[in-house]
Amino acid sequence: MNLLLKSVTFAVSLLSAGFVMADNSDEITKVSYACENNQIMEVIYINTAKDSYAIINQMDEMIPMKIMKMASGANYEAINKDYTYKLYTKGDKADLVGDNDTPVLSNCKAG
Repeated sequence: MNLLLKSVTFAVSLLSAGFVMADNSDEITKVSYACENNQIMEVIYINTAKDSYAIINQMDEMIPMKIMKMASGANYEAINKDYTYKLYTKGDKADLVGDNDTPVLSNCKAG
């Protein structure tokens, strides 16, 4: 419960910060992805002049993620080390994986 409260507090802080950002390059975007087995993944992307974040809702918990340095695509990993989720995105496609890159939501396409 404490972990959920911290995650929600962090997510709300990030979202609140989005409304007072002074830099015109900062943005918040919500994207819905249609995935295999008729599953839906919703992601909130927060892009600032200094960094990029994603927030996913998985297992009824909001999981804040931070961008990883990668050669191609925008890939994110959970900020809280108690979670092993990674979000791999490229163009309008995304995959959510867990521990050891085990697929959680696959072949997702923004709709």
